[in-house]
Amino acid sequence: MKILITGGAGFIGKHLVKNILKNNFQVTIFDNFSNSDRESILDLIKMGAKIIDGDITNIQEISDAVKNHEVIVHLAALISVEESIKNPSKTFHINIDGTKNVLEACKKNNIKKIVVASSSAVYGECELDFKLSEETKLKPISPYGKSKAKMEQEIIKFVSEYKMNYVILRFFNIFGLGQSSEYAGVITKFIDRIKKNESLEIFGNGMQTRDFISILDVVNAINNTISSKSNGIYNIGSGKIITIKELAEKMILWSGKKLEIKFLPSKKGDIMFSQADIHLSKKELKYVPKFGLEEIKNML
Repeated sequence: MKILITGGAGFIGKHLVKNILKNNFQVTIFDNFSNSDRESILDLIKMGAKIIDGDITNIQEISDAVKNHEVIVHLAALISVEESIKNPSKTFHINIDGTKNVLEACKKNNIKKIVVASSSAVYGECELDFKLSEETKLKPISPYGKSKAKMEQEIIKFVSEYKMNYVILRFFNIFGLGQSSEYAGVITKFIDRIKKNESLEIFGNGMQTRDFISILDVVNAINNTISSKSNGIYNIGSGKIITIKELAEKMILWSGKKLEIKFLPSKKGDIMFSQADIHLSKKELKYVPKFGLEEIKNML
């Protein structure tokens, strides 16, 4: 099988490409290297990955790249909530217009299946102890979340007209080795500060809940999706929650260091509570999360 991965040189992409290559699939990485560099994927090139330097906002580049592939995994996106607040128009251009280009490229080249990375940010705020299902009404609060929600609408509209197989995966809070601190979630930022023997910074009161999912489970979910005949939208999380304060305390304990926790004013665009209902992905994608927060110990 020939698979093209947009954003394949990014955090999720690198883990996914390595895993897929081990399964003897042919993989093409399509990336503009705005958030990564070629040196970071030299091992993937040695393993047999093909590289195409291109941008999803350029319709000709993505159309040419898609040729002769069977499945497209669309990961390329602007993913920073903070950056989306500073520059919403850029976020909408990349995440919505760029995705439209990918869809048009698929149509032009008669691609049969596309797997797309979305985000739990589409849900926005919810109540404590409320599990977010795929049927939950979307109420995104950040430009990033709004761009992903609009992206999903465009995909559903497109595939209903052109009868293409599709899966949209709403990832919750991903963590794992190789996540850059610039675009990382709270776990990677805590690890960076622990390694520097600095106090851990929490924005807000620390009672925010998050559903963390290991990159290893994310890769397994995408792999299941590539081989699945299911179509639709699926949550990919652990189904479990922890408060940010509890997370900080655990990580300090695991590090064996005596570090303080510093509380700072809340950030604009941050949600308070988030927990995935993963019943549907378990049922239809045979997705079962296998890796918990204990994986952090290997990262400290």
